[in-house]
Amino acid sequence: MSDRRLIAIENRPFRRRLGLDESQRFFTPHELLRNTALQELWFAFGEAQQRDPEVRATPDQKRALQVRASLEIVMGFMVGRRLALVPHPAGGAYVGLGAHGADPGAEGALEAMRAFGRAYVSGEQLDAAAADLRADIDAIATPHAAVARAVRLEVFYNNHRPWLMTAVAYGFAIVAMGLSTVFLRKLLFMVGMVLIAWGTVEQIIGLSLRTIILDRAPVSNTYEALLWMGMVSIGVAVVAQSINRRGWYLIAGTIAAELAVLFAMLVPLADQTNTLPPVLRSNYWLIVHVLTITGSYGVLALAAVLGHVYLVREILLRRTPIRTGALAHPTLVQTYRAIQIGVLMLTAGTILGGVWAADSWGRFWGWDPKETWALISIVVYFTMLHARHIGWLRDFGLAVAAIVGFMSIVWTFYGVNYVMAAGLHSYGFGSGGEVWVALWAAVEIAFLGLCKWRQMALRRMGSDSGPPGPTASLQAQS
Repeated sequence: MSDRRLIAIENRPFRRRLGLDESQRFFTPHELLRNTALQELWFAFGEAQQRDPEVRATPDQKRALQVRASLEIVMGFMVGRRLALVPHPAGGAYVGLGAHGADPGAEGALEAMRAFGRAYVSGEQLDAAAADLRADIDAIATPHAAVARAVRLEVFYNNHRPWLMTAVAYGFAIVAMGLSTVFLRKLLFMVGMVLIAWGTVEQIIGLSLRTIILDRAPVSNTYEALLWMGMVSIGVAVVAQSINRRGWYLIAGTIAAELAVLFAMLVPLADQTNTLPPVLRSNYWLIVHVLTITGSYGVLALAAVLGHVYLVREILLRRTPIRTGALAHPTLVQTYRAIQIGVLMLTAGTILGGVWAADSWGRFWGWDPKETWALISIVVYFTMLHARHIGWLRDFGLAVAAIVGFMSIVWTFYGVNYVMAAGLHSYGFGSGGEVWVALWAAVEIAFLGLCKWRQMALRRMGSDSGPPGPTASLQAQS
């Protein structure tokens, strides 16, 4: 086992700093235990802890500690660690099976487990071996009905793969909706609507199953938060589209939900299924605070996508000159409404987080990095709402502000947890994805630069073609 590639290191820059092969994701316990760079990181953190027990690990030290935890798991199995697979005949704690033996009461299933291991190593079909193992376990004792139901649901969840279905449905829906603007308008539009309905149903199935299986609100980690953000984006979009039939809410919500699901699928498996930290073991606060604040991110993502829609359709693809600074374009009114809803939820979620902090840590506010950046995000959005209300931000400016504002949300959600990795919200810390997020930020900045250049060109065209037309109406359109 020590010479098999079992331990994953997802972060490519970290692999480079350790002197490992960057093209590989998995490494053997033997080569990691001999890696001097890893040993130095472990030693440095150990020394820092001796000087200050409250010290926080640096990002590289945190990744090194995660590697050490994986090594300890693998080494535990090598020396005979047992898996708690067999229900206790008397209803007590589960008893274990391992490579070198079984706990008292589980001896009957040991040979079946060894047969399963031999079948796995030799590459044989596992169905028969798994059925034999299950039969031997059931002969000892059967699990509680609630546990059995949760296992069945989890098997269905893993086999059905609702998030892959969601990504496929929304992806094809976006393609169909886009093509409907070119040809077969009614047919492709209806196809897109059916696909959106399918994707939404898959999202509901996925979140519902996670809620039932885990017996808690599905927002305890980055993976679940992204999925919930996507659900809120499409949910708000459906409601808003039903109110404003001519709006772009639905297609924007579909794009936001698709991106949320795709980014969630990039989260490592260990971070998708991690155990719930003690501070989050409160369904009340998970529902009241975390659902609210992560839901606000989904609504603000919807606003950012609407900003993109305006910039692409009215700036990049525009053929006629811009004569005046427009105000109250329908797409930007939709963006403004989404920002209003998102800011209301963001503010409420932040205040509720303070109440939770007072309950857990004895103070409402402490300028923790997460708290500080939540406040910064609120100020950013309130500033743009005020600037829009008094006319400082016209349509182009509001579209740009919606995108820039969402960058502050991404930093609050991702940057504080994955880049800064500092503060009391350590249960949200993680690693990985830096390249993707940096690439997204670079593309957004380049996109906004291109839009500004195009806007200036269109305004020059307008000034060269004659006097400006009448000022656009200041009356908001719903």
